[in-house]
Amino acid sequence: MNRVSSPFTPSVGPRLMLWLLLANSLLLGCAAGSGGGGGPGGDAGTDGRVGAGDASADGAVGDAARRDASADGASADAAARDGASADGAAGDGGRADGAAGDGGIGGPPRVCGAEEICDDGLDNDCNGVVDDGCACAPGDTGACFLGDPRRRGVGACTDGTMVCEGSFEFGAWGPCMGSVSESPEVCDAAGVDEDCDGAPNQGCECADGDPDVPCGSDVGACNAGVQRCVAGRRTDCEGATAPGLETCNGMDDDCDGTVDDGLFEACGSDVGSCRMGRRTCVDGSYGACAGEQTPSVELCDGLDDDCDGLIDEDVTRGCGSDVGRCIAGVETCSGGVFGSCVGEVTPVGETCNGVDDDCDGTVDEDLSRSCGSDVGICVAGTQACVGGRFGSCVGEVLPGTELCDGVLDEDCDGAVDEGCGCTSGSTRGCGSGVGACVAGTQTCDVSGSWGACVGSVDPVAELCNGVDDNCDGVVDEGCDCITGATRSCGSSVGVCRTGLETCDAAGRWAACMGAVTPSAEVCNMLDDDCDGAVDEGGVCPRFPPTAMCPAAVSTTTGTTETLTGAGVDPDGGSVSFAWSVVVAPVGSTATPSPLNAAATSFTPDVAGAYTLRLCVTDDESVTTCCTVGVTAAPSCVAPPVPTLTACPTSWDRRPLVEFPPVPAGVTYELFQDAAMVPYATIGMTGQNYHRPSAAMGAGGPMPGSSTTLYARACSNSDPTCCSVSDPVTISMVESCTTPIAPDATNIVFSEYVINGDGACSGPDCEAGEAIEITNLTNCPITLNGHHFSYCNPGSCGAFRWMDFGATEVIPPRGVYVAIRNRAASMCSYPFFGPDDPGIFGLKVSTLAMQGNSLSSGWFNNSGGGMSELRIATGPWSSVDTIASGSTVELIAPYRGGVTECSSVGFDAVDQCGNISAAATPTTTLTPNQLGRLWKPCDAVVAPVPAGCM
Repeated sequence: MNRVSSPFTPSVGPRLMLWLLLANSLLLGCAAGSGGGGGPGGDAGTDGRVGAGDASADGAVGDAARRDASADGASADAAARDGASADGAAGDGGRADGAAGDGGIGGPPRVCGAEEICDDGLDNDCNGVVDDGCACAPGDTGACFLGDPRRRGVGACTDGTMVCEGSFEFGAWGPCMGSVSESPEVCDAAGVDEDCDGAPNQGCECADGDPDVPCGSDVGACNAGVQRCVAGRRTDCEGATAPGLETCNGMDDDCDGTVDDGLFEACGSDVGSCRMGRRTCVDGSYGACAGEQTPSVELCDGLDDDCDGLIDEDVTRGCGSDVGRCIAGVETCSGGVFGSCVGEVTPVGETCNGVDDDCDGTVDEDLSRSCGSDVGICVAGTQACVGGRFGSCVGEVLPGTELCDGVLDEDCDGAVDEGCGCTSGSTRGCGSGVGACVAGTQTCDVSGSWGACVGSVDPVAELCNGVDDNCDGVVDEGCDCITGATRSCGSSVGVCRTGLETCDAAGRWAACMGAVTPSAEVCNMLDDDCDGAVDEGGVCPRFPPTAMCPAAVSTTTGTTETLTGAGVDPDGGSVSFAWSVVVAPVGSTATPSPLNAAATSFTPDVAGAYTLRLCVTDDESVTTCCTVGVTAAPSCVAPPVPTLTACPTSWDRRPLVEFPPVPAGVTYELFQDAAMVPYATIGMTGQNYHRPSAAMGAGGPMPGSSTTLYARACSNSDPTCCSVSDPVTISMVESCTTPIAPDATNIVFSEYVINGDGACSGPDCEAGEAIEITNLTNCPITLNGHHFSYCNPGSCGAFRWMDFGATEVIPPRGVYVAIRNRAASMCSYPFFGPDDPGIFGLKVSTLAMQGNSLSSGWFNNSGGGMSELRIATGPWSSVDTIASGSTVELIAPYRGGVTECSSVGFDAVDQCGNISAAATPTTTLTPNQLGRLWKPCDAVVAPVPAGCM
């Protein structure tokens, strides 16, 4: 828009004058939100020129009333005292500190206008002169500013004064004296805002003269140091002794408050199937080796079982057969599998030769062969082997003469009615049924030939009539339309109107009749060129959008504030919004949400000053911005530090972590190692444990791969207000999936009684005697092909037994429990629940005992102390009884009167039973029983949420 430099306005057309008046109204009334405002407004003039008087809040032109037009409510009188001109030149509403629409302090570089704007006290064209070429009354004075208009009155930036020079009615403004513009920011103790962006000491960590800050640690072998302030930045920690690597020396080398924490070293052998153990550092020295795996007998399994550095050495077995023509050989083990059978003569298919070829002990057994043919009407016969030779063909049917009957292959050559064109009396379709055509029928005559096509309708030349006249599957090919048809043509967009086209006799569309066509676009609020847009192409004047920001906000960290801005396009078009953070304290990651709406929410996460910018873009991609300040004070009172406890070993890599009950208004987050995202978030008030549903991270053989877990307790009202627990270290052991057989080294066998619900003795007695088999390995152990048996004391004349099936599998590091009468409630006892291979592999089974008098109990330790409990290979045999198969585990005799045996689950060193003749069911299990064997330290006392823990 052209600058008005004199009171004489040249003649303009009425339409242009309308736009000029609208522009002045918007600039005056919206100065607080526009990017061009910033100078002081003028008091009401005395000559009645355009713009006389302060600009009113609604943008009226020439309003002599003194009204407030600044964003912070500064009055027009104050603007006049600051040096507003008295000639009433169009005022911009007055500028105020922090006014909306200043373009954004700290935003893009200053943009210089093509021409100077009069009476705003600014150097718009950036030539070092304020209001140059603008008329004024000689002797008048005015406020002026030579720097970036956006920084006027902010920080150290201040106005100067200029005097109107001249001796006639109109003069010219002299130089601006005393104006202070922006300069580079200095990190000074006084906190002066030299660059006038509203943020003193912006980008400074500290100010010159600030005291030193302590750093480092005085824990263990460490010494603390200090950080000094130099040129606005904190130095590195000076004079400190940093933590070192923890060694087994009785000292806290890594300065974490614990001496020799988590230190261990490998011991034993790692050759073949042997596994090394480890020694733990205690009081500066390593203890005894624990957890090692020692050599065993060499087997053909691809492993160095005896740990001598050789695999499967000298392991052989016999193979093959010595029956008939066969000769047995020898197999040698290599790489975990037995090799080929060397030296054997193998069976072959039995042939009619008087020899036992297949080595089954019978010569030429059941040998016969087919003879003749089974093609057509023929039937094959059979020849039997007798005395090493095949006899005559018995039962065959021979070929005959072929007949043309369409049914049988009389000559047995595989073809029916060869030489015949068809079967007399048969029919088939002929002609076409496509389009206007109709198919007919052909009949086979007595000579086997097809007759003429009867009843068909044949094709004719194609017409443009919507019918497939030539029966080629295509309707009206070569035609654009059906003769006489009509259709709409042209456009109905904008001022255009559609016409009508008619199809002629040749199937072609004629000219469009009655249509109104597009014309060149003119500024008339109509779509003249019918493209869906009105007055496009610059035919009408355009103006930038207006952006309006809310007032500054003071709040606390963690508190969400709603910031409501606004924007409008003077052209009447649509606008879009974009929020961003241009100034924030160090360490803050807070962002507005949503980013693309007029109103947004903002939650400061670090105490300090923030500056947010709202940019408004119109439909012509023109953008205007404003800013709003948010100051956040700290508000954090961190929750109590939680204390974590956990088993040092997790066999299924699902470590159960216990902690104090979660307080109301607090959320616990569990982290693994250096992960930035928690693996679990716990918001339930009172919850005191967590066990992940899936395995965490990689594991390994004993002692496993270590992982570190810790908890962060955060206030729900301020998610940034948190405390962090000390870590716990857990060894994650990898289980395998290949089942192995039980032996004396990998299972522990116990028997006991538990209290039940029913009356004893009797068939409903639930004082369940139980056997328990604990898996000491990382692989599943299958009991399939084994049995459990009991021998009564004295003569062992009565037996009870149970054969294990394919479903009887003990999960890795798990326990198999068989109970004669299972309790009615799954949660009646903390050790009792459904089969759960995910929690140390509990496998609960009803003991399917066989024998007599089962309702009176299974076991008895009276009668001389000869009772035996035994696990052995193979099924139980009524012939071998207690000696059936090979012994895997045996309790013989009972150790009557012993109240606590040494079978203590995963650390078992022996096996025994603790039932005696005087024992009665109890509600408390002794440590060798199920409560100790299953989940030896992963049991939660009074769990929340409650469950069958």
